[in-house]
Amino acid sequence: MPHRRHLSRWLTLALTLTGDAHADAEYANGAMARTPVASTDVERITHERREGTTDLVAVEEPLQIILEHGEEHARRETPLVVTMRTPGHDTDLVTGFLYGEGVIGGAEDLIRVRHCAQSETPDNVVRAVLHDHVIVPTRLLERNLIVTSACGVCGERTLDALSKGGCSPIVIEESSFRPDAIRRALTSLEGSQAFFRHTGGTHGAALFDRQGTLLLHREDVGRHNALDKLVGAWLQSPPTSKDAFIVVSSRASFELVQKTVRAGFPMLVAIGAASSLAVETARRFDLTLLGFARERRFNVYARGERIAFEAPAHDFIEAEAG
Repeated sequence: MPHRRHLSRWLTLALTLTGDAHADAEYANGAMARTPVASTDVERITHERREGTTDLVAVEEPLQIILEHGEEHARRETPLVVTMRTPGHDTDLVTGFLYGEGVIGGAEDLIRVRHCAQSETPDNVVRAVLHDHVIVPTRLLERNLIVTSACGVCGERTLDALSKGGCSPIVIEESSFRPDAIRRALTSLEGSQAFFRHTGGTHGAALFDRQGTLLLHREDVGRHNALDKLVGAWLQSPPTSKDAFIVVSSRASFELVQKTVRAGFPMLVAIGAASSLAVETARRFDLTLLGFARERRFNVYARGERIAFEAPAHDFIEAEAG
């Protein structure tokens, strides 16, 4: 287990092993003074003895998002939200959050997103400067929210609100995804979660192509933050085919489904269970939704015809609901 003085070296090694060059650059230039993992003293008690030692824990800290917006002659600065997150990829998190909330339609709506150097805690404050044509939804401006790592901002959202916000059913042909690609993706997600392996305290979200090849991945103490970071990175990366799919290490909640629908990806694979509203939303917007995903089986809750047949099917696809 790394000691405090070895923590920085361990983080650099972990980022190198996961191939995250962007994160390496952030650490190198000092943009991520906060680390995603910290060492802490613990007392370990077993049946045989008790002893003092150290352990690694996932860091959870507040991040305030401040918006600069409005027409050129009447610019405003609005504290939008404080979210509890694991430090790292903060600009991805803010970009993905604003996209998921319907504030921006893409990275082109942002002039810049960066840590606020004028703040007393610059590592925990990010300012997003919007182009003057971007209109911030009133529902967000009327509240100053604190979001925990347990849930995202759903606010007044309903399925009809998602439709009015521009979300539409996802169109893709049948038999688009093969079970072996999903298996490959599950293995790859597990291997990419360096912080989880050492703390057991983070969630992962990853984007895969149709063959199950890893394209992007992010980790965070909050499942919704991990997906926001992933979507934010995707928005700023070279175009990815919309037949790619997302895998999350958590359960499939409504917020994760709506973020996937908003991004337009046709399939969400979750390690955990699916909630009733997640299933309803997936069916409404033609999202293929998988839950309890394991190496040899998973449950299909919506649009199972997109999963190619693999005999014997009952060995892998356990149940399909609706």
